[in-house]
Amino acid sequence: MRESAELVEAAAALRPVLASGQAAGDRDRRLPDETMTAMRDAGMFRMFVPAEFGGLELGLGSAVDALAELAHGDPSASWVVMILGAADLVVAQLSSEAQREIYADGPDTHVCVVLTPHATAERVDGGWRMSGEWFPASGCLHASWGVFGFPVAPGQVGVAAVPMGELRIKDTWHTVGMRATGSNLVSGQDVFVPDHRVLRLNDAISSANGSSPRFRSALIPTVLSYMAGPYLGMASAALDHVTAKASRPVAFTTYQRQSDAPPFQIAVAEATAKIDVARLLVRSSAEVIDSHAMAGTFPDYRTRARHRLHVTHAVRQCGEALDALVAVHGASAVAESSPLSVLLRDMQTALRHAMINPPWNMEACGRALLGVEPNITQIL
Repeated sequence: MRESAELVEAAAALRPVLASGQAAGDRDRRLPDETMTAMRDAGMFRMFVPAEFGGLELGLGSAVDALAELAHGDPSASWVVMILGAADLVVAQLSSEAQREIYADGPDTHVCVVLTPHATAERVDGGWRMSGEWFPASGCLHASWGVFGFPVAPGQVGVAAVPMGELRIKDTWHTVGMRATGSNLVSGQDVFVPDHRVLRLNDAISSANGSSPRFRSALIPTVLSYMAGPYLGMASAALDHVTAKASRPVAFTTYQRQSDAPPFQIAVAEATAKIDVARLLVRSSAEVIDSHAMAGTFPDYRTRARHRLHVTHAVRQCGEALDALVAVHGASAVAESSPLSVLLRDMQTALRHAMINPPWNMEACGRALLGVEPNITQIL
């Protein structure tokens, strides 16, 4: 596990090509091939692939920073890299046989993931027979494998790795924002999954048994830290745009430049504070998770609960910062030609992801910190 300034710089260098493909991705509801190729060639899909298969086993700090840079060019592109990387973290918990199958064609193999068990399954000789529908499956249009949740016992969730050729993709992703993520519904009927491609998720989230420090990391906190990258990037991109355009006049006032108006100055300062707090919280949370992984220890339940609290708060700060910047910029922010319009739609869509939903996360964290049982979720 290592940090990589080079990968972050490579992500920053991709901003122009990602931005040039953003409108087409938004229109077609999938990332352009040119975008995917550019990110592949820059190593963006290798962050969390095991080193034995050509991956980077990257530290969380660099991974988050790289995603934030990608989001400057296209939030949907950053989101797809994030989801495919999260899937790699799950794959690394599978058996060696399963990993060899999945990465047989190299480290740039794309794997999508939906952990919620929208499925039925029965135990059969040598594995499981599974049927279900999984959504939203971001990146599924580019994936050759998927890892999907299914019930293995009452209160127990398993994850099955399945070739995408054995599944169907239904065109369901018609949304306001994050359109190019292609987060459609994936379905399967009577799919056989051999035992070596099945992981009991409850075991994976309550202990760490990986072969290297990166994969000894607590799974859900690692995914949550990583997930914050696109939100940080969107908020930072909005700040950059608003400050760059601050020479515009303020309508119906005597201010010839927004930058001269105290309300504008205060709004920019407050948004900057929110973004800085969010970045510091995420960086701190990532360092805690990675330090446990390097030491070979597993963070206790209260530590994981506090981590969830911090990441949730950081993401909410990003959303509030972007809203404030759009408001102070003015009505032109909602024009289709404005980058702020894309950032606003994508941020509002991304904020609805269940993993960072503030009310439920606050309750779960409060229960854990106060010792109130049972909790409303096992996924901490």
